[in-house]
Amino acid sequence: MAAQMSVAGQRLKSEDPPGPGAERADSRWSRLLIAVLAVLIAYVIACYVLVLTSIPAYYRNVVSLSVPTSYIGGEVAANNVMVATEAAARGMSLSTYAIYSVTVNLLVAAGFVLAGLLILSKAQQEWFRWFTAFMLLFFPLGTLEWVLLVAGINQAFYQLGGLLWPAFLIFLYLFPNGRAVPRWSRWPMAVIVGVHFLVQATGFASYYVEFSADLLQTVSSLFVVVLIGFAFILFCQVYRYRYVSTAVERAQIKWFVATLALIVVFSVADTLISGQVLQSRPGFSADLDNISNLLIPASITIAILRYRLWDIDVIIRKTLIYTTLTAMLALVYFGAVVLLQQVFGSLTGADKSPLAIVISTLVIAALFTPLRRRIQDWIDRRFFRRKYDAQQVLAQFALTARDETDLDALTSELVRVVQETMQPESVSVWLVDDEDAKWREGTKRPRGVRDLRVSS
Repeated sequence: MAAQMSVAGQRLKSEDPPGPGAERADSRWSRLLIAVLAVLIAYVIACYVLVLTSIPAYYRNVVSLSVPTSYIGGEVAANNVMVATEAAARGMSLSTYAIYSVTVNLLVAAGFVLAGLLILSKAQQEWFRWFTAFMLLFFPLGTLEWVLLVAGINQAFYQLGGLLWPAFLIFLYLFPNGRAVPRWSRWPMAVIVGVHFLVQATGFASYYVEFSADLLQTVSSLFVVVLIGFAFILFCQVYRYRYVSTAVERAQIKWFVATLALIVVFSVADTLISGQVLQSRPGFSADLDNISNLLIPASITIAILRYRLWDIDVIIRKTLIYTTLTAMLALVYFGAVVLLQQVFGSLTGADKSPLAIVISTLVIAALFTPLRRRIQDWIDRRFFRRKYDAQQVLAQFALTARDETDLDALTSELVRVVQETMQPESVSVWLVDDEDAKWREGTKRPRGVRDLRVSS
């Protein structure tokens, strides 16, 4: 008698295999979603064609400063003053700025497009990969809208894409496997997505229908629900990571979340220094933020297709070690320079002494290796303890195997240990009854064998 088992986090739950009817229903639902996504991808491609054909008009309007005034949400989105300001902020002529801005935006879009096409080529009949490819292709359209605004192209077709932005919330919510976790969360998420769609639809309709200011203000205030939705999605992802995800899915989530965190850190750092280092070229700050978005397609592609190629834990570990090491060595170096300058100044009467810098440099060189080892040991103990607890894990399993009498509980613990220490793609456990000796001799498989297969 065979029993199918599946892993949810570190717990093993017994499930009956889905019947033919359920499999057919899932297959029909998947095919329907893929068909819808194929239509949406075709729409996105048409938007890219519209942008590319608008580049000559964009260049002509920028160079001649004949940009039509465009409005989004009742506010000016593009005009001659904005174009001239953007060019001056980068210290460029109008012609140079026209070429530069289009090149940067197209290169960033190309990164998303290449990642989307790569995932699409591997999608086959997996609908969530189709969805991921669609989101990657769709994401740059928001930035490329600037080309259409400056070119003065009718945007009715292009602005329909604004209705699709709620899909971004759905993508964050379902990542990485396309399943709603926890199951009850689908209803609050449906409300959040519905509110987001209402806000976007009202904004789109306001281009063609005149609404009262009170109505627009009321609808705009609903956007706070969308902001709450991001916090709700974060809660769902934490729950998914801790209680449901397999080892593979956890690796995928780590890649994506680490990249989002890096983008946030980069944006904050850029904001803090933009008033100083980039003060004379504030336009480049926005360009850096735009280019940093390329981390998103890179991380998603690695998470979905190549999550085993690089161990994200190793990257995070090295980043923590060397960031901490650099900060501590910098403090020691500058502290030593200041202290030694004062000491040598009091002895020699000179304001600055090259000897202080030489001694400080030698101190840093001497401290580098031992300090790196101490920081590495502390970070490993604090954040990556599982990496060095293999013996403890095996010892704990030995105790469980000695005392546990429930076969299902013992199998669950075995699978958990294998998942934690080896993180395989799948785990199969065959339990053979002692009296079934014929199977060991190469004859047919006995009925007493239990196939406990765990696939991630």
